[in-house]
Amino acid sequence: MAATPARQSAAAVQFPRPRLMRVAVQSALLTLLGVALLPARAQEAQVAAVAAAAGAPALGEIVVQAKRDDPASTRKGTTTVIGAEQIERNNAVDMANIARYSPLISVPGAASGSGNVWDGAGNTGFNIRGVEGNRVSMELDGISLPDAAPKPDGNTMNAFGIGRDYFDPETFHYVSIGSGASPAGSGTPGLGGSVSFVTKSPEQYLDGTRKVYGEYKFGYSGEQNARMHAFTAATEISPSLKALVVGVHRQGDELDSKSSVPVNPDDWESNAILAKLNWQVAPGHKLGFTIDSYKADHHRVYNNKTGALYPQGAIQDSTTKRNRYSIEHNWTDAGLALFDSLKTHVYKQDASVVDQTNAAYVSGGQPYLRFIETGYYNDSRGLVIEASKKLGTASSLFYGANYETQESRRPWYEDRTVVRTGAHQITRKNRMADMDTDKVAAYVRGEFGFPLAGHQATLTPGLRAEHRKLTPKNLQNYAIAIPNAASEVKEESDSYFTPSLNLSVELTPTLTTYAQYSRGTRLPSSAERTGTYDSFSYTGAGVGYAVLGNANLQKETSNAFELGLKGTATPGVEFSASMFYTRYNNFIEYATQPADPVNFPTITFGLFRPENIGKARIWGGEFSSNFHLGQWLQGMKGYSVNLAAGLSRGNAENQLTGQKGALVSVQPYKANATFAWDDPAKRGGAAFIVSGVRSQRAGNDVIGGVTAERFLTPGYGVMDFTAYWNISKHVELSAGAYNLGDKKYWDFASARGLPGGTTVATRDDIERMARPGRNYAFTLKVIY
Repeated sequence: MAATPARQSAAAVQFPRPRLMRVAVQSALLTLLGVALLPARAQEAQVAAVAAAAGAPALGEIVVQAKRDDPASTRKGTTTVIGAEQIERNNAVDMANIARYSPLISVPGAASGSGNVWDGAGNTGFNIRGVEGNRVSMELDGISLPDAAPKPDGNTMNAFGIGRDYFDPETFHYVSIGSGASPAGSGTPGLGGSVSFVTKSPEQYLDGTRKVYGEYKFGYSGEQNARMHAFTAATEISPSLKALVVGVHRQGDELDSKSSVPVNPDDWESNAILAKLNWQVAPGHKLGFTIDSYKADHHRVYNNKTGALYPQGAIQDSTTKRNRYSIEHNWTDAGLALFDSLKTHVYKQDASVVDQTNAAYVSGGQPYLRFIETGYYNDSRGLVIEASKKLGTASSLFYGANYETQESRRPWYEDRTVVRTGAHQITRKNRMADMDTDKVAAYVRGEFGFPLAGHQATLTPGLRAEHRKLTPKNLQNYAIAIPNAASEVKEESDSYFTPSLNLSVELTPTLTTYAQYSRGTRLPSSAERTGTYDSFSYTGAGVGYAVLGNANLQKETSNAFELGLKGTATPGVEFSASMFYTRYNNFIEYATQPADPVNFPTITFGLFRPENIGKARIWGGEFSSNFHLGQWLQGMKGYSVNLAAGLSRGNAENQLTGQKGALVSVQPYKANATFAWDDPAKRGGAAFIVSGVRSQRAGNDVIGGVTAERFLTPGYGVMDFTAYWNISKHVELSAGAYNLGDKKYWDFASARGLPGGTTVATRDDIERMARPGRNYAFTLKVIY
């Protein structure tokens, strides 16, 4: 640990004079803002060029633990807020590690090669209190991110061929995770939880005295052998005009594993640009312009698919893109009869995932070369209006509306070449109908303060209404090989209302208790209503099997109840605890259908459709506490202990078969303990974290109809150590060592669906899902 050389190198850095530096940064920012307006290819080239000029790999500063939201969050139930420094400390290269120390929050992933050769890999969303997939909403700056794409050929709604990795965490200011059904409000509501990503802004870096800010980061994450180059530049162009540009380039390999068998190779790189321009047009009026672009390329080799059908395995090239352009107007201090503040947001977002798979293939003794291209395209446009009005000293009113139109496409194209003749067999079969969606939503929520038994109380009622219209397009391309299938798909509309009610009482000025009820609703997605897969596309005739959608699906609903306590119980002790109970109805899952010789006479080997067949209940509790030891021991200033734990249980019922059992997505008990030191003089700090998880085996999935024995995910204890050092006001270094004991363990959320290891192939699949062993990460940040 050579501290002296580090200081010498930091001192040797020569920074330009402030005035010259400011001019240079402003010029660079204006140039980059112009570049960001170019097509995505130009943006990506610019990021790569900057990264190449900068040097080589990334992580950053550290906060001791994720914190609960401010006391007002008791009006929104349990909310976990994870800041940018904590995201870096969690070694979050992507979605997977963002909430690694939160007890009842995890990120399931689709492992490389875990599906068919044409399926992708990656993170599929968040599991919050046992609910996951598309039942947990995800939004970025208030704009919905695309759903994960289910696999009709997998006959399950909770396994996905395309995930939700559409961003780089380095662009985030913070992440807010709401547990349970979302209260009435703005944003995208979730049936069982919601995740909101909020990007950085110029105001984070510029204050009344600082006119310019520049930062370069180089980082390395050992668990993916990932290297990061990132730059952040912000400037006050004039007293009313501020700008920000963040650029990120990453490059890495497949996730490391303690596996005893080789994991599938995955060479990847990604580029991200965030550009913002905030203009104070007049007192109380502010315009914001944002460009947010992300692109990731993966080259995957599916060696685990090597066998009789695929003698050489398979190769897949995958490209993920998301481009967002938005304009926002904030009107504050309006003092009008209808509102005090008004926010208007207009946006355009285009997102896509394209997977191209190549493989040598043998069927019926005939060798082929198989090329398959699948895509998932979601283009949306929207308008959001939010208003607030103060009603006296203790009450407020919040209301708003939004409109969004979206075009969703999921094409499938296959070119199968007969090796002996060179003949091409072309197959087109979209995995869902092309669909245009129009959605209108409105909400109103009040906060009414009043005295209650000598304490200040706040009652927060809310109501959200939503109307959605689905318009199918290009039905001549839908389920081409199945006559009558397209005739089932029609234009349709649906509406719903979701109320919420929260009562919070201040027991002391710093400690609040609350009780909350929220109703959640999720409308069936286009993929659920029209997802399809069949065997006729290859045979062209005869009889076979088919997976079709269901135009008669009903809404999934939830009724969530929660009691909680949050705040500072006594000086030096921060505390948050909650108990919850949620009922879910109309869960959608695939079910075998009776033969239909009238409408589908050729489907004789099985017809499958999604149906509303599931009911579930989830209950449990979680708590988090932080003890500042310096409050009681003078010599322990800066030292703290954080304890957190969560326990949940759930059961399910298949209303079609009457079977009952445990809800397999509910996570095992998890607890964390953190001992941390943060220098009161802000020179640095360190934290030692111990995480323990109980063993658990997923039982029979009564909703999904799976009865085969599953893998028993062992319990484990993992130790991490993180530290940061503010070498000077211009140089910061942070680092982490994760899984110090080099423990072999599995994440239940990702591994629970694995079959028991009864064959060589299933044992190998289990091995590949093992988490990384001991690994290291660091970030060096140079600041102007």
